[in-house]
Amino acid sequence: MKNIIIKISASFLILLMSVIFLTACYKTDSNKAENSHSPSESSADNSETPSESTHESKTENEMSVDEIPELNDPTPENSGETVNGIFVYNGVAYELFGGGESLAKDYSKAISDIKKHLGDGIKVYNVVVPTHCGVTLPEKFNDMISSQKDYLDTICSSYSADVIGVNTYDTLMHHRDEYLYFNTDHHWTGRAAYYAYECYCKAAGIKALSINDMKTEKIENYSGSLANDIENALPLTEDYVEYFTVDDDIETTLYDENAENPQDYMLIHSYAEGVNSYGVFLGGDQPLIVTKNKNGNGKKIAVVKESYGNAFAPFISYTYSEAHIMDFRDIDFDFKQYLIDNDIDEVIFINNAMASATPERVEELEELAK
Repeated sequence: MKNIIIKISASFLILLMSVIFLTACYKTDSNKAENSHSPSESSADNSETPSESTHESKTENEMSVDEIPELNDPTPENSGETVNGIFVYNGVAYELFGGGESLAKDYSKAISDIKKHLGDGIKVYNVVVPTHCGVTLPEKFNDMISSQKDYLDTICSSYSADVIGVNTYDTLMHHRDEYLYFNTDHHWTGRAAYYAYECYCKAAGIKALSINDMKTEKIENYSGSLANDIENALPLTEDYVEYFTVDDDIETTLYDENAENPQDYMLIHSYAEGVNSYGVFLGGDQPLIVTKNKNGNGKKIAVVKESYGNAFAPFISYTYSEAHIMDFRDIDFDFKQYLIDNDIDEVIFINNAMASATPERVEELEELAK
């Protein structure tokens, strides 16, 4: 009898364990089934959410993997040479940059003082452009120059709050495997200026013209200022000047330093050649040029610049109905009164990093605040 009871108890125990095991398996399978159905059910209930989320993630991912192009350095053992203060490496001439925090803040103060002088009715943008050595000089030479990224970041963080800063450093770095600067000259190219123009348009909330909708022209065999500075002591890679035009009939007038003596002029000087090829943009440095574009956006703007602005200004003229392009180094009139007299309520200052770190240039800018 006792043996029978033990056998029954053992059988019951085995049966009970089997039930528990099967129940656990059922719950596990049930959970797996629910989890496997959850995404599709969510998709059915929120059909737009997954696609939006995917799009946002893709955009963020594209931004994160949009790395700065590596520079091609065919002779890594080459240490370069310096001639008459110009550094030459692999057939390219560079002006070396030495600006620091103090100079950056002096420049920012000058722009902020101008904005304060102009008052609330005039919007002020400031575009600062890194120079060649800050973008395409191989990193192994970083100890020879000051960081233009740090310099430009200091400028942009030191304006008064009512100045709209446009830092082009990141944009140009992401295009640095393109033809952004000349090999024989201290200026940037028309293509680099276009990328800065895009940065400005984004900051200003206006639509940039597509470079693909413009006609591209070239002037070959350009040898610029740095080739002259090194007196051809070392061979440099030959340049060409690329420029862009639109079909709009843009009325262009040249004025003297007093904003007087108007004469018919050209925005693009396609006949420029040789050492003067950069002069295709505005015909070189001029005190004051006014352009009027019937197909423009209905707005007026002043572009206050040094020679880097020459390649930038045509894009503004292609966009705005009226552009007043002035070289602050050469004008001799009351800046604020000129803006008032011509109903101008937007101003772009555009300077390259080297110019912004030059005390003489900063002093000339400060004169505009008087």
